[in-house]
Amino acid sequence: MKIAVTSLVEGENPFHFDSQKEDWLKELITHLTKEGYQFKSPLIVDANLTKVDPDFYLRGKLKFSVDQTCARCAEQFPLNVNSPFEIALANVPSGKLRSPELAEESEELDINFFEGHEIDLNPIITEQFFLSIPYQSLCKPDCLGICQQCGTNLNSKMCQCAEKKSITPFSVLQEMKLFKQE
Repeated sequence: MKIAVTSLVEGENPFHFDSQKEDWLKELITHLTKEGYQFKSPLIVDANLTKVDPDFYLRGKLKFSVDQTCARCAEQFPLNVNSPFEIALANVPSGKLRSPELAEESEELDINFFEGHEIDLNPIITEQFFLSIPYQSLCKPDCLGICQQCGTNLNSKMCQCAEKKSITPFSVLQEMKLFKQE
């Protein structure tokens, strides 16, 4: 989705995008599905693009639900995401977008540069999607995980492994008897 800079009014410009209605978001979901993400709800983008000549400021929120695998118990669960984002955008003259100085300045100031008279939201929303997925997803904050010995999911039932003595090189020390000197 490309937004023409000339169509924006000074101040806030609200946008609402829904993957059930917008073709460009349907294509994005198709691409993400090919990469292994299974969506359980539509991808919703609510955003305000603020125009403050000569720069722009994009503030918004992504809402969606995808299937994830818990990092502790390895069970599938739906991950509900409601992720805010804020991005500063600056227009640069044609041909300067790929200059090394601009790339370095972009990293230092956390500014996204664009050239021309349109702002392409597709790469921005794609990047925000990946940033909103946690590195390690948990089915619940107090997930107990799986037993390292027998593989039982400890959220559904407790195993008997915890009662067994673990044998380590230091186990001999537990049975060692110390004598008092009198």
